[in-house]
Amino acid sequence: MTKDINIAEYNHLLNFINRELRAKGLKATTMDSIASSYKISKRTLYEIFKNKDEMIEEAIALWHRETALKYTDIFSSSSNIMEAVLKCFLLNRDIVGKTSVEFFRDFHEFAKKRMEISGKKRTHFYEYLTEILKKGVEEGYFRQDIVIPVQCQLITIQMESLRRMEELFPENMSIVDVFDSIIITFLRGISTPKGIETLDLLLKDIA
Repeated sequence: MTKDINIAEYNHLLNFINRELRAKGLKATTMDSIASSYKISKRTLYEIFKNKDEMIEEAIALWHRETALKYTDIFSSSSNIMEAVLKCFLLNRDIVGKTSVEFFRDFHEFAKKRMEISGKKRTHFYEYLTEILKKGVEEGYFRQDIVIPVQCQLITIQMESLRRMEELFPENMSIVDVFDSIIITFLRGISTPKGIETLDLLLKDIA
Protein backbone atom coordinates (compact mmCIF):
# COMPACT_ATOMS: atom_id res chain seq x y z
CA MET A 1 0.00 0.00 0.00
CA THR A 2 1.67 3.21 -1.18
CA LYS A 3 -1.09 5.83 -0.85
CA ASP A 4 -2.17 7.23 2.52
CA ILE A 5 -5.53 5.62 3.32
CA ASN A 6 -6.99 4.64 6.68
CA ILE A 7 -7.24 0.99 7.60
CA ALA A 8 -11.04 0.87 7.55
CA GLU A 9 -11.18 2.29 4.01
CA TYR A 10 -8.36 0.02 2.88
CA ASN A 11 -10.01 -3.12 4.26
CA HIS A 12 -13.35 -2.10 2.74
CA LEU A 13 -11.65 -1.83 -0.66
CA LEU A 14 -9.87 -5.18 -0.18
CA ASN A 15 -13.12 -6.92 0.73
CA PHE A 16 -14.74 -5.47 -2.39
CA ILE A 17 -11.83 -6.74 -4.49
CA ASN A 18 -12.17 -10.17 -2.89
CA ARG A 19 -15.83 -10.37 -3.87
CA GLU A 20 -14.94 -9.41 -7.45
CA LEU A 21 -12.12 -11.95 -7.59
CA ARG A 22 -14.29 -14.75 -6.26
CA ALA A 23 -17.15 -13.93 -8.61
CA LYS A 24 -15.13 -13.46 -11.81
CA GLY A 25 -11.77 -15.11 -11.26
CA LEU A 26 -8.34 -13.49 -11.17
CA LYS A 27 -7.80 -13.18 -14.91
CA ALA A 28 -11.13 -11.47 -15.60
CA THR A 29 -10.65 -8.99 -12.74
CA THR A 30 -8.52 -6.03 -13.81
CA MET A 31 -7.35 -2.78 -12.29
CA ASP A 32 -9.69 -1.02 -14.74
CA SER A 33 -12.70 -3.13 -13.74
CA ILE A 34 -12.06 -2.61 -10.02
CA ALA A 35 -11.63 1.15 -10.44
CA SER A 36 -14.83 1.36 -12.47
CA SER A 37 -16.92 -0.87 -10.16
CA TYR A 38 -15.62 0.75 -6.97
CA LYS A 39 -16.04 4.19 -8.52
CA ILE A 40 -12.53 5.48 -7.96
CA SER A 41 -10.03 6.66 -10.53
CA LYS A 42 -7.54 4.22 -12.00
CA ARG A 43 -4.79 6.61 -10.94
CA THR A 44 -5.92 6.42 -7.31
CA LEU A 45 -5.97 2.62 -7.46
CA TYR A 46 -2.40 2.60 -8.77
CA GLU A 47 -1.40 4.88 -5.92
CA ILE A 48 -2.72 2.26 -3.51
CA PHE A 49 -1.34 -0.83 -5.32
CA LYS A 50 1.77 -0.91 -7.50
CA ASN A 51 0.18 -3.43 -9.88
CA LYS A 52 -2.53 -6.07 -10.22
CA ASP A 53 -0.45 -8.80 -8.57
CA GLU A 54 0.03 -6.70 -5.43
CA MET A 55 -3.70 -5.90 -5.38
CA ILE A 56 -4.57 -9.60 -5.56
CA GLU A 57 -2.03 -10.59 -2.91
CA GLU A 58 -3.22 -7.93 -0.47
CA ALA A 59 -6.89 -8.79 -0.98
CA ILE A 60 -6.40 -12.53 -0.53
CA ALA A 61 -4.11 -11.99 2.47
CA LEU A 62 -6.89 -10.05 4.21
CA TRP A 63 -9.38 -12.78 3.34
CA HIS A 64 -7.07 -15.40 4.90
CA ARG A 65 -6.57 -13.30 8.05
CA GLU A 66 -10.29 -12.72 8.53
CA THR A 67 -11.08 -16.39 7.92
CA ALA A 68 -8.39 -17.43 10.41
CA LEU A 69 -10.01 -15.22 13.07
CA LYS A 70 -13.35 -16.90 12.38
CA TYR A 71 -11.71 -20.33 12.78
CA THR A 72 -10.21 -19.25 16.10
CA ASP A 73 -13.62 -18.12 17.35
CA ILE A 74 -15.24 -21.37 16.20
CA PHE A 75 -12.69 -23.58 17.97
CA SER A 76 -12.85 -21.54 21.17
CA SER A 77 -16.66 -21.69 21.31
CA SER A 78 -17.23 -25.33 20.26
CA SER A 79 -17.78 -28.12 22.77
CA ASN A 80 -15.66 -30.70 20.90
CA ILE A 81 -13.39 -31.08 17.89
CA MET A 82 -16.05 -32.63 15.66
CA GLU A 83 -18.42 -29.71 16.25
CA ALA A 84 -15.59 -27.26 15.50
CA VAL A 85 -14.56 -29.06 12.32
CA LEU A 86 -18.14 -29.18 11.06
CA LYS A 87 -18.69 -25.48 11.77
CA CYS A 88 -15.51 -24.68 9.84
CA PHE A 89 -16.80 -26.89 7.05
CA LEU A 90 -20.06 -24.91 6.95
CA LEU A 91 -18.13 -21.63 6.88
CA ASN A 92 -16.07 -22.84 3.94
CA ARG A 93 -19.14 -24.30 2.27
CA ASP A 94 -20.70 -20.85 2.26
CA ILE A 95 -17.50 -19.37 0.80
CA VAL A 96 -17.30 -22.05 -1.90
CA GLY A 97 -20.95 -21.51 -2.82
CA LYS A 98 -20.20 -17.86 -3.53
CA THR A 99 -16.97 -18.52 -5.43
CA SER A 100 -16.60 -19.24 -9.13
CA VAL A 101 -14.64 -22.17 -10.53
CA GLU A 102 -12.56 -19.59 -12.39
CA PHE A 103 -11.28 -18.25 -9.07
CA PHE A 104 -9.95 -21.64 -7.94
CA ARG A 105 -8.34 -22.32 -11.31
CA ASP A 106 -6.80 -18.86 -11.64
CA PHE A 107 -5.58 -18.76 -8.05
CA HIS A 108 -3.80 -22.09 -8.49
CA GLU A 109 -1.90 -20.67 -11.46
CA PHE A 110 -1.27 -17.40 -9.61
CA ALA A 111 0.17 -19.23 -6.59
CA LYS A 112 2.39 -21.41 -8.78
CA LYS A 113 4.16 -18.28 -10.00
CA ARG A 114 5.02 -17.52 -6.38
CA MET A 115 6.25 -20.88 -5.21
CA GLU A 116 7.89 -19.50 -2.07
CA ILE A 117 4.67 -17.82 -0.88
CA SER A 118 2.55 -20.79 -1.93
CA GLY A 119 4.87 -23.24 -0.17
CA LYS A 120 4.68 -21.34 3.11
CA LYS A 121 0.89 -21.28 2.98
CA ARG A 122 0.71 -25.01 2.30
CA THR A 123 3.09 -25.78 5.16
CA HIS A 124 0.92 -23.66 7.46
CA PHE A 125 -2.23 -25.48 6.29
CA TYR A 126 -0.60 -28.88 6.87
CA GLU A 127 0.50 -27.89 10.36
CA TYR A 128 -2.97 -26.57 11.20
CA LEU A 129 -4.73 -29.67 9.85
CA THR A 130 -2.24 -31.94 11.58
CA GLU A 131 -3.04 -30.37 14.95
CA ILE A 132 -6.78 -30.73 14.32
CA LEU A 133 -6.46 -34.41 13.43
CA LYS A 134 -4.23 -35.09 16.45
CA LYS A 135 -6.75 -33.41 18.75
CA GLY A 136 -9.56 -35.42 17.17
CA VAL A 137 -7.65 -38.64 17.85
CA GLU A 138 -7.01 -37.57 21.47
CA GLU A 139 -10.71 -36.81 22.01
CA GLY A 140 -11.73 -40.16 20.51
CA TYR A 141 -13.53 -38.76 17.46
CA PHE A 142 -10.91 -39.76 14.88
CA ARG A 143 -9.32 -43.20 14.58
CA GLN A 144 -5.90 -43.81 16.10
CA ASP A 145 -4.70 -45.74 13.04
CA ILE A 146 -4.98 -42.84 10.57
CA VAL A 147 -1.70 -41.75 8.96
CA ILE A 148 -2.00 -38.01 9.43
CA PRO A 149 0.47 -36.82 6.73
CA VAL A 150 -1.30 -39.04 4.18
CA GLN A 151 -4.73 -37.73 5.18
CA CYS A 152 -3.50 -34.12 4.90
CA GLN A 153 -2.19 -34.81 1.42
CA LEU A 154 -5.35 -36.65 0.31
CA ILE A 155 -7.77 -33.92 1.39
CA THR A 156 -5.57 -31.28 -0.28
CA ILE A 157 -5.54 -33.18 -3.58
CA GLN A 158 -9.30 -33.68 -3.44
CA MET A 159 -9.95 -30.02 -2.73
CA GLU A 160 -7.73 -29.08 -5.66
CA SER A 161 -10.15 -30.97 -7.92
CA LEU A 162 -12.54 -28.02 -7.46
CA ARG A 163 -10.43 -25.94 -9.84
CA ARG A 164 -11.03 -28.58 -12.52
CA MET A 165 -14.80 -28.77 -12.08
CA GLU A 166 -15.48 -28.21 -15.78
CA GLU A 167 -13.18 -31.08 -16.78
CA LEU A 168 -13.95 -33.63 -14.06
CA PHE A 169 -17.64 -33.27 -13.24
CA PRO A 170 -20.88 -33.07 -15.25
CA GLU A 171 -22.62 -29.72 -15.76
CA ASN A 172 -25.53 -30.60 -13.49
CA MET A 173 -23.21 -31.10 -10.51
CA SER A 174 -22.51 -27.95 -8.51
CA ILE A 175 -19.26 -27.02 -6.82
CA VAL A 176 -21.07 -27.19 -3.46
CA ASP A 177 -22.21 -30.77 -4.20
CA VAL A 178 -18.61 -31.78 -4.81
CA PHE A 179 -17.35 -29.91 -1.74
CA ASP A 180 -19.98 -31.56 0.49
CA SER A 181 -19.08 -35.02 -0.75
CA ILE A 182 -15.35 -34.49 -0.30
CA ILE A 183 -15.62 -33.20 3.27
CA ILE A 184 -18.30 -35.53 4.60
CA THR A 185 -16.68 -38.62 3.05
CA PHE A 186 -13.32 -37.52 4.48
CA LEU A 187 -14.73 -37.08 8.00
CA ARG A 188 -16.62 -40.38 7.95
CA GLY A 189 -13.52 -42.18 6.71
CA ILE A 190 -11.32 -41.06 9.61
CA SER A 191 -13.95 -41.16 12.37
CA THR A 192 -14.42 -43.66 15.17
CA PRO A 193 -17.94 -44.96 15.93
CA LYS A 194 -18.18 -42.12 18.49
CA GLY A 195 -17.10 -39.65 15.83
CA ILE A 196 -19.59 -40.91 13.27
CA GLU A 197 -22.44 -40.79 15.79
CA THR A 198 -21.52 -37.22 16.74
CA LEU A 199 -21.14 -36.20 13.11
CA ASP A 200 -24.54 -37.66 12.20
CA LEU A 201 -26.23 -35.82 15.06
CA LEU A 202 -24.61 -32.54 14.07
CA LEU A 203 -25.56 -33.02 10.41
CA LYS A 204 -29.13 -33.81 11.44
CA ASP A 205 -29.31 -30.57 13.41
CA ILE A 206 -28.26 -28.47 10.40
CA ALA A 207 -30.26 -30.39 7.78
